[in-house]
Amino acid sequence: MTQKLHDWGVAKANSPHANLWLGALFFLELFLFLPLDAILVFFCLQNRRKTLLYGTVAAVASTLSGLMGYAVGFFLWDLVGSYVVPHLISISLFTSISSHLQNHEGLAIFVGAFAPLPMKVISITSGVFHLSLPSYVLYFLAARLCRFFLIGGAMCLWGEKGKQFLERHFHRVIVVIGAKVAVAFALFWALAH
Repeated sequence: MTQKLHDWGVAKANSPHANLWLGALFFLELFLFLPLDAILVFFCLQNRRKTLLYGTVAAVASTLSGLMGYAVGFFLWDLVGSYVVPHLISISLFTSISSHLQNHEGLAIFVGAFAPLPMKVISITSGVFHLSLPSYVLYFLAARLCRFFLIGGAMCLWGEKGKQFLERHFHRVIVVIGAKVAVAFALFWALAH
């Protein structure tokens, strides 16, 4: 199974439409529960000459996905808020996040978008509390560009050794990523209860 996933990823990363594949995945970030940083690493290792392009595509697509999250928070909170707060995130954590966002708007958006946290939290919460949309876009995009360029730069440094490591241990990397996703779900469930 992991070999098929690996082969599929190699085919997409080396296809003439690699930018579109990467952009589509990061555009759907709001709806996916995939560790997209790992996908960016994979694409960068397959074609290191395009790391800046891949980082830019991922940052722009992620920001567009973040705008959808902002819109969900801004327009749909009255419909979904009663489900999200008690079931997916605790009231105390939600209150803490909202207070932080309102007191440190730009910095909070930048740190939230730069840190390896679920983008959904920062984008939806920013919309819920009607943070300035231009400020949100500016800080979110800047943070994503910084983060993804750092990832791309690291892949350029590791180069062929990183690619060989990934080729050799791909199935283990997938297991670790799956464990990370499971721990994140468990953590959010624990925080909600």
